[in-house]
Amino acid sequence: MPELPDVEVRKRMLESTSLGKKIVRVSVLEKRVLGENTTPAILSKGLKDSVFKSVKRRGKYLLIRTNRDKILLIHLGMSGDLIFREKSREKPKWSRVEFYFGDGSCLHYINIRLIGKVALFETLDDSKIQEIAKLGPEPLERAFTFAKFASLVRSHSTSIHQLLMTQELIAGIGNIYSDEITFQAGVLPFRNTETLTEAEIKKLYDEMKRVLRTAIKLGADLDPYPERFLIPNRIKGGTCPRDGTPVKSKKIGGRTSYFCPACQK
Repeated sequence: MPELPDVEVRKRMLESTSLGKKIVRVSVLEKRVLGENTTPAILSKGLKDSVFKSVKRRGKYLLIRTNRDKILLIHLGMSGDLIFREKSREKPKWSRVEFYFGDGSCLHYINIRLIGKVALFETLDDSKIQEIAKLGPEPLERAFTFAKFASLVRSHSTSIHQLLMTQELIAGIGNIYSDEITFQAGVLPFRNTETLTEAEIKKLYDEMKRVLRTAIKLGADLDPYPERFLIPNRIKGGTCPRDGTPVKSKKIGGRTSYFCPACQK
């Protein structure tokens, strides 16, 4: 599932390709990806002849503001993507919603498994959008200090893996980056938050920031990660990039987590 770094990369792509262009047509090829209060007609009528003014990432969501005081919400779901194509490029496979611009270019919302969402809201206040209002703080914002993170950890009794992944507590982190954060911090993902020391909490906080920033810098591409990262080794038969110990997996909160039994305590 696309997580904070993936969505941040798409946000920056939108900023460089799609802002300020007049939308001449919206084509909905699969209405099952639309929000419950958004129909193909509502989306088309609400966006035709308008422009995308700005784009914001909130957790795993993209919020695109238009010049007509509307917000287009996009959630990539399990396997979604956004692809921008110039006029001469062919249409990508699994395109579900298409935004055609006056210069002939097009923004494609890709979704293979139809788990995701495109919805239009008649507001510029994203706090009034239910999906956004329930989200916790952004982990990379300066306002999310160590003191706030430590307070969050101490006030919950759950695995650190689940705490990092709970969107109402911290927005944007999913299974992959929770595993990487706990690996880099040397903490087993199934450790209960009540057992963590002050030093371990500080290490988790620092690695959360570093791992997410590194992922964004690399374009959220899983292949070129530094050789001491766990991400390329999160597979059956994978080995720890530090000491070669076989990587193990465990179901935590219904999700499969990968870890090194030697490096993580």
